[in-house]
Amino acid sequence: MSPLKPGSPRKSGFASHSKKGTTEVSIQRIYRPGIREDSAEEELGPEDHHYLKHVLRLKPGIRLVLFDGRGREYESVIRDFGKQSVLVNIVSSHFIEDALPPLTLAQALPKENKMDFIIQKATELGIERIIPFISSRTVPRLSADKASARLKRWRKIAAEAAKQCGSPRVPDISNILSFDTMLDEAADIPLRIFFWEEETQRGIGDILREEKHLVEIPLFFVVGPEGGFSRDEVETARGVGFTQAHLGRRILRAETAPLVILSIIQYERGAIGTFPGKEAVS
Repeated sequence: MSPLKPGSPRKSGFASHSKKGTTEVSIQRIYRPGIREDSAEEELGPEDHHYLKHVLRLKPGIRLVLFDGRGREYESVIRDFGKQSVLVNIVSSHFIEDALPPLTLAQALPKENKMDFIIQKATELGIERIIPFISSRTVPRLSADKASARLKRWRKIAAEAAKQCGSPRVPDISNILSFDTMLDEAADIPLRIFFWEEETQRGIGDILREEKHLVEIPLFFVVGPEGGFSRDEVETARGVGFTQAHLGRRILRAETAPLVILSIIQYERGAIGTFPGKEAVS
């Protein structure tokens, strides 16, 4: 089995098709959750029909990659366009093993639509799970209907970001949790980091350098809202095993901090700047 490098040409033998014989167009990726592993064909719905036929103007015979968001990709060929559907034949499939353990971001709800940006960019940076939560200083207080609508939008943003960046995985976006319930989600994770702007002793670099098995263990990190965490929340997190950390002298915006943290962690784990091993398993 040959390793698949993120961003490198796929080894499927699928060549990019050309438009008018001049411009190369990369193989399109379509998110298809719940696809059966042994499926020989798939019928795509109206949204994909519009995108493939009317936006991209693809024709039968053009190759696609379907992905289920959990690591399996399906090399496919467009067979036919219906009125509101697309029938594709599946040629082969493979599962892409991720060599690195999962990362979880617990993010207190920021103001306005900043969470949209955080989810999009965190997906591009390889986050496995995102937990939105409410802290004592969280400003947005969403009704059940608004929370449901936000979750639907966030999950769509994550899927689109995975499609765009070539990731075979779509991060799990959990329901919006309370502060205490969010902490409980990290109970079985060995490395838990709680970022607090008033921490002065240990920075993220100190913690990551001290962890000898960084590339072997899952990691869970918590970022607060615009107003930061209360001291009671900090003490609660410390009491259940979280390590406090700072990001240096600068106070970063709520939508900047998680992406800086994630970039640093991914660099230290070798996921940025190098190609960690990934195996395609049939």
